Amino acid sequence: MSEAPLRIAVITTVAETLAAFFPGQLRALAQQGFEVHAISSPGMGEIPEVQIHGISMERQPSPRRDMVSLLALTRLLRRIRPHIVHAHTPKAGLLGMAAAKLAGVPLRLYTIHGLPLETRTGLWRKVLRSAEQLSCALSTRTYTISPSLRKLALNLRLCAAEKLFTLGDGSCAGIEVDRFDGDADWRATRAEVRASLGVGENELLISFVGRLARDKGIGVLAEAWPAMARELPEAHLLLAGEFDATDQFAPDILHRLRHDARIHLPGSVGNERVPSILAATDVFVLPTFREGLSQVALEAGAMGVPVVSTRVTGVVDAVRDGVTGILVPPHDAGALAQAVIDLAGQPALRKALGRAAISHVRTKFTDRRVNELWMNEYRELAAVVHPAGLPKAMAARSGV
Repeated sequence: MSEAPLRIAVITTVAETLAAFFPGQLRALAQQGFEVHAISSPGMGEIPEVQIHGISMERQPSPRRDMVSLLALTRLLRRIRPHIVHAHTPKAGLLGMAAAKLAGVPLRLYTIHGLPLETRTGLWRKVLRSAEQLSCALSTRTYTISPSLRKLALNLRLCAAEKLFTLGDGSCAGIEVDRFDGDADWRATRAEVRASLGVGENELLISFVGRLARDKGIGVLAEAWPAMARELPEAHLLLAGEFDATDQFAPDILHRLRHDARIHLPGSVGNERVPSILAATDVFVLPTFREGLSQVALEAGAMGVPVVSTRVTGVVDAVRDGVTGILVPPHDAGALAQAVIDLAGQPALRKALGRAAISHVRTKFTDRRVNELWMNEYRELAAVVHPAGLPKAMAARSGV
């Protein structure tokens, strides 16, 4: 057997995506014997045994800059000569698949994490749809991170059914249940976070974590808040995340949010702080219009926090309506407010939903289970394209 390592390049548009989802998976690949390269826009920190490459990529369409990024990616892939390129998210998917095709990479994998076109209309929707179709056409295999997203992609005719897959129950990297552990003793952390916000132990903390964006339903949440505040005078609302300038809601909404003493806007919170915020939370709210598979809803579930969210793509896989949380129609501020109010008045139900959510995540979405599914996928694909170069640890398991 050849001692030459089998090389894989993983591409995301921004460094934050790599840092949030993939360090554990990339380390696991390296430990399996792969030569691992991670490519994103500059800003990624070090990952042991992983080679990091910074190439600027714009999230929004920019023909001139996109061409510069494509040429840089193609040059890098020709130098690395990976056997597998796996690109994630829309822009990295399009640029990554095109560059991998130009560089002659035999295995070109693209994962759809969500479809922005769901909430777009007119010409912009057609452009986004065409870009997804091209990414899928350039790939040798395409994946979605949830069954409902696969169904939507097929309904929109983005990809042929025979080359579109969802591994297991979905997810790209799973939930680190050692970090998001609803059975651990979080009392001290809960008290510390709530004290920093000025929220009493017996008051209700309703939390949102993510981009403060139109598609996340922040405008709907702002519309629902007055009813919640009136019916729940002890409630506070925490909105943790950055305002997304590319997907803005009305300026008057921002003004109202910033001038309510019971609404807390700490700005961006690092991934490392999310477990602490969830530990302090009584009800997690996610009024989103679309998802791929809601990572933060799964994280809340792993921490035993009941979720009130919307019945949309990607959420229906993460939250079991009436079992691990409550789902309401999207864009319906009245239904959202009433679901939170009802849940706030039933501590026993909140606890039951939280316990069921912990079980749901631990059964289907742990990082160990999801990463093992991806390791098996890479192993089987690698054995077909380059069996002589299959890492020894993987070859032993696959019988090559």
